[in-house]
Amino acid sequence: MSSLSPDDFSEDEPVRVSCQNQEAWVSERLFLRLVLIGAAYELHLLPLLREDFSLNAVQAEALSAELKFVGSLVADDAISSVLERVTPLVILANRSGDEIKFEWP
Repeated sequence: MSSLSPDDFSEDEPVRVSCQNQEAWVSERLFLRLVLIGAAYELHLLPLLREDFSLNAVQAEALSAELKFVGSLVADDAISSVLERVTPLVILANRSGDEIKFEWP
């Protein structure tokens, strides 16, 4: 079974999530876990983030709902740590009208 502790992923290659001048770096394995959960539930946007991708403000609003949905499903501290870092940037993109970028190593 994979670890549920965010600390176990601290040495991973990071995925960069950025909007405006703000960014978050999250474990590649944990971000992939989030993407695969989205795919398992046949969500629209999360599965698209398996490679470098940008979303506009309207898409960011929809992604925010998907992240909230995933957060309500999982009892996984590692995924929760990703959600805590990514969600504020997704909300920023939606509110500011700017795009949000996801860049894989």
